[in-house]
Amino acid sequence: MSKLVIVDGHAIIHRAYHSIPPLTSNGRQVNALYGFYSMILTAINTLNPEYLIVCLDSPGPNFRNHEFLGYRAKRKPADHDLISQLPLLKSTLEEAKITNFSMGGFEADDLIATVALKALRKFKKTKSGQKKLVDEVVIITGDKDLMQLVNPKISLFVPVRGLSETKIFNIKDVQEKLGVLPSQVIDLKALMGDMSDNYPGVAGIGPKVAIDLLSEYQNLENIYKNLGKIKPSIREKLEKSKENAYLSQKLATLVSNIPLEFKISSSKFNNDSFSNLISLFKTFNFKSLIQRIEKQNLSGVKINKLISNQTSLF
Repeated sequence: MSKLVIVDGHAIIHRAYHSIPPLTSNGRQVNALYGFYSMILTAINTLNPEYLIVCLDSPGPNFRNHEFLGYRAKRKPADHDLISQLPLLKSTLEEAKITNFSMGGFEADDLIATVALKALRKFKKTKSGQKKLVDEVVIITGDKDLMQLVNPKISLFVPVRGLSETKIFNIKDVQEKLGVLPSQVIDLKALMGDMSDNYPGVAGIGPKVAIDLLSEYQNLENIYKNLGKIKPSIREKLEKSKENAYLSQKLATLVSNIPLEFKISSSKFNNDSFSNLISLFKTFNFKSLIQRIEKQNLSGVKINKLISNQTSLF
């Protein structure tokens, strides 16, 4: 089966920054960059993808900021040492020739949704007819918002403890984690809100009530169609916050139809890709990452010359 791995670039580099101690190379702070590529190697070794794509956030506001001025308003600014490494992420991906996308007005999550669904619809011609280019998509992220995409063909690869421990989330895992099916994640956020993104939700409704309502009525629309059947104390809250509920639903819904054209074949991950990574790691003196490629036998390329005379990092 052909597998595409999509990396939620900024989500992973943020987690890497908080997981890896300060580390410098050529006078620059690079701990987040090191952790990001460490996670890439872990995913490659674990998932063995045929294709690899990284999606990135773009600077500046996106359509959610225009829809709701309070979007993410309560988030603390990122540390300077992390911000300084974000341009390095984009430039190193280009240097390593790893396919990456970003687009003004949209978040990486929207690009991920678009790429994942489009990739699963792409075909190639064979002697016997047409064959799907991608049979399975795995998304590397720490963002629960992407759980709404999980289906029989799409799963999440999530770091659950720093970068050392990971977990695959399929439909059953999402249900166990959140108490709802992936198709209900948007409406769960519509009801209970989201402190991280500052979605208002329905005032006074928490996770338990939200899950109970969705278990009974399946989705937000059905909940509002059946207000007369809901006990008065909850019905009153739903009636007062109806506008906020639907606003939160809209904000939480990922855009999956961005006009993004791409060729899956250009994101193929092979020995040339490993060679590019080795050259990149040499530039930043990430000797241990080079050694991981060699130790895990991830590549057939000869790298002895590349790792000689380097100072060990980690």
